[in-house]
Amino acid sequence: MSTAGPIQPEMEIARPEAGAGREAARRGPGASARSMLQMAWLNVLLAYRIRIAFFFVFIWPMMWFFIYFLIFGGMRPLAVAALFGPLISLEIISNALFGFSMQMVTMRERDMLRRYHLAPISATIMVGSRMLSSYLLFMPVVVLQYVLAVWWFHMPVAGNLLVLFIVFSLAFLAISAIGLIIACVVDTVQEATVWNNLLFFALLFLTGTTLPLMQLGHSIQRIALFLPPTLMILSSAFVMLGGTGFGANWPELFGLLIIMLACWALGVALFRWEKEKKTNRRDRLRAALALIPILAVGLWLNTSPGFQRVYQTYMQQSAAAFNAAVKK
Repeated sequence: MSTAGPIQPEMEIARPEAGAGREAARRGPGASARSMLQMAWLNVLLAYRIRIAFFFVFIWPMMWFFIYFLIFGGMRPLAVAALFGPLISLEIISNALFGFSMQMVTMRERDMLRRYHLAPISATIMVGSRMLSSYLLFMPVVVLQYVLAVWWFHMPVAGNLLVLFIVFSLAFLAISAIGLIIACVVDTVQEATVWNNLLFFALLFLTGTTLPLMQLGHSIQRIALFLPPTLMILSSAFVMLGGTGFGANWPELFGLLIIMLACWALGVALFRWEKEKKTNRRDRLRAALALIPILAVGLWLNTSPGFQRVYQTYMQQSAAAFNAAVKK
């Protein structure tokens, strides 16, 4: 069911990165950042050299781009604008859960992480480099899809494009951080597949990714505000359909940032290098702490009168665009 879950390369080039890890250990935070960037760039270069990785990184999401807008958008510019956020949401969810998360579990199960740990490389550098490489592989595709949507499908250009870029970036990192927590609390690839599929379908049908939010029940609309893809879809719609900037989108941006930072820090703390080390009850309880920022953001947005007014305005103003998107 995934659409953009790239099979990223499992790095066998350990020596350059091992040297970078030792250098980072000696020199501190600055060297750690350089080491993370070096490892991420090596992963990106290797991904484009492997055919199957290139297919899932580039060809697969572009296929869905044309399917989405030709079939569901019907070549209507406003419908394409209404569907662009849900399309990116679908790609981010797939990438984070079936790409990044599964990749980390596979590397641990094959004892590939053990080699990096001997470098030594910290968990922050290891996790950060893999997530950064996923981001660097994903965002150029998003930029290309936006350009094609404007040029090919005549999608209207409105709002602050920098805000739109930040929205997609924060959403990718936040959902990837949630995928990281899943990767850290499961013990096998089979177990990861089960949990990632459960989360995939929940995010797919409860966030406006597949069905427009205004077509969902009132209770589902409330639940949707607890989930990062909904925040991304709302904020991107405010920018692309309403022409808004930072001021009108700060609640969604702040919510995505809080979820990203909290889940990232928790994922790094739970990170395991060796497959022999199994998850215990304490680890699962610590992983449950990831629900705190998600619940806090959702409760805040559900109880904020100002955001609720904006939320209902979005429902009303975008109804025509979404109706055009689902009707040919």
